[in-house]
Amino acid sequence: MTAFAEPAARLGIILSSGNRTLEPYFRAYAPVDLGIHVTRMRMGSGGKRARGDIEAAALDCAELLADAYMDAIDLQGTGIMMERGPDGEAELVKRIADATGTPVYTATQSVVEALKALGVKRVAVVNPGDAAAVGRERAYLEAVGIETVDVRARDCGEATFEVTPEQWTADARTVDSDRADGIFLSGSHTRMVEAIPMIEAATGKPVVTSIQAALWAGLKRLAPKLGTDLGYSQPPTALGRLFSGATTRK
Repeated sequence: MTAFAEPAARLGIILSSGNRTLEPYFRAYAPVDLGIHVTRMRMGSGGKRARGDIEAAALDCAELLADAYMDAIDLQGTGIMMERGPDGEAELVKRIADATGTPVYTATQSVVEALKALGVKRVAVVNPGDAAAVGRERAYLEAVGIETVDVRARDCGEATFEVTPEQWTADARTVDSDRADGIFLSGSHTRMVEAIPMIEAATGKPVVTSIQAALWAGLKRLAPKLGTDLGYSQPPTALGRLFSGATTRK
């Protein structure tokens, strides 16, 4: 029997109930000394749930995670946060942090932090959603000072997981231009993470995805517990420039 060992740090994640991709990617790429604990909620972006119901569900999930003494909590709800905008997002994050006594961040905050760490001010965006989702995303990014120079809205409905990394790579190459400093692939229930090395090699530009950025942002917040280089002996090259060099140091 293998003896149980407490991890150096524990990251709690509030995840969309239908998501099947984030946990495998986090477990594959996180440092070995990070404990990953997930609970789920129905996100309800695009008007599928009332705003108050979403807030209550997120708070309930965070309190459940806090029962297990998380060191940080990631609210991985890109769509619902884009709808709220940066100010509404910050209000909800503060409410959850105050209620649980735990540092809280979101996938969208992670993306912004990652883009800024990479020096990206003008971004080309690939989104699995429709025109309305893209419009909300553009408004959010512009509100935090990041210009969206072009967008590819795949509008693949519930079939986001079926799109291959090669297809995401082709989409990224389509929207890339001289105007863009980097590329953002938006969406957590996708295989976009696997496209990062292909896109960076094809475009010569840094790539940020919702899952990759959320893991990086969590590790940055947990750096005092994880130690040098965010707990890695060797950062995962598959996660691109974001996980190389100064962006992984404390």
